[in-house]
Amino acid sequence: MAEQTHWLGSFLAHLSPRVQEKMLVLGVAFHYSEGQTIFHEGDSSLYLYIVKSGQVAIDVHIPSKGRRSIMTAGPGDLFSWSAMVEPRLETASARAVEETEALGIKGGALMDLCREDLGLGFEVYHELAEVISARLIATRLQLLDILAG
Repeated sequence: MAEQTHWLGSFLAHLSPRVQEKMLVLGVAFHYSEGQTIFHEGDSSLYLYIVKSGQVAIDVHIPSKGRRSIMTAGPGDLFSWSAMVEPRLETASARAVEETEALGIKGGALMDLCREDLGLGFEVYHELAEVISARLIATRLQLLDILAG
């Protein structure tokens, strides 16, 4: 598994090999062209994505400032965690900055797996909480910069 999963990044890499394997089985490969929109803010959130190669810009609409990029996800980074949190609506937009390959894990299927296997669910949601916490801090700092400018 190590050769095929060198791009796992911090989210999957912090999970046990058993949980990694179960999640990867649920994965679907996606390819996005440079500039292609992956989803829009407010869309139903269907997949939890992990960037395999390329870069994805995460954008939000800020009243009086327009659309602003608040982060860029690169290889191993997770985006669209909204697929795992009710009401499962995208809180930002995502677009490929360059040609990008991503692994999408259907949020509903992963949520079902978490309910069936509570140990797996604890691991997944614990790591997801770490990602969300870090992103909220980074987003807050980014928005402060945008609003000050």
